[in-house]
Amino acid sequence: MASLLPNRAGSASGAQYMDEAFVDSRIMTDVEPILASSGDGNFKKLQTIPVFSIHLCVSVIISFVGIGLAVSWPEEKRGEAYFIMTSLRVAFWLVTFLFDHLIRKRHNDLRMNGYHDFHRSMVMHNGIALNVVSAWNTLLLLVQALLHHYYGNVMWNTWFTPVTCIVSFQLSETFILMTTHGCYMVKVYKFNKNANAPDALMGTDSSAGSLGLMQPGGNVAELLEKQADLIAYLKDHNQTLNQKLHHMQLHTRVTHLGH
Repeated sequence: MASLLPNRAGSASGAQYMDEAFVDSRIMTDVEPILASSGDGNFKKLQTIPVFSIHLCVSVIISFVGIGLAVSWPEEKRGEAYFIMTSLRVAFWLVTFLFDHLIRKRHNDLRMNGYHDFHRSMVMHNGIALNVVSAWNTLLLLVQALLHHYYGNVMWNTWFTPVTCIVSFQLSETFILMTTHGCYMVKVYKFNKNANAPDALMGTDSSAGSLGLMQPGGNVAELLEKQADLIAYLKDHNQTLNQKLHHMQLHTRVTHLGH
């Protein structure tokens, strides 16, 4: 029995060493987004171009459906065509809401990976699609309510119907989305193609603004904006570190209790 004690002690110390090594490796790979994304030379692309393409395709499909209903359906089926187009507008708003949530998450992941400057340049694209679709739905509802209130059925004729009114708004909205989505996808394509390192690892020339330094004659407002963005990043990063370290401590305690 006594001869077995050293072996057990040795196995326990070996298991503890393996657990500590496992924790150290988890700390290096999981809790440091910048080191994990660029330390091994692997660049994480911003995977938002397919999402933007799908959203734009949905808008184009709804536009073609509206044109088909307005041209091919007879006059006695205007009510059904109007119901279909209205339902499609509601569904498209829901799709845009989910789309906006996903894009914001991808952009936040980009910021957590250390690309502050590019994230800041893409902030203006956050919410554009949702704002455009929401504004177009509101404006369309207002226009049709006013037409029905002041003109009733007198305003509608063979060519200008409730369906063609919705289709006109849909086509103009699709044109705007083509412009904004196209500009966004071009910027993301160039960003993924360049595959630059995070701002903090690119040297003083390109990351000075992100680190809070200002060149002579620089813009004070831009400096304050970058510093505020850096503070927000550090807060989120520290929160992520605390959460993962807490989980790893619990894992280590459970492992030690098991041995």
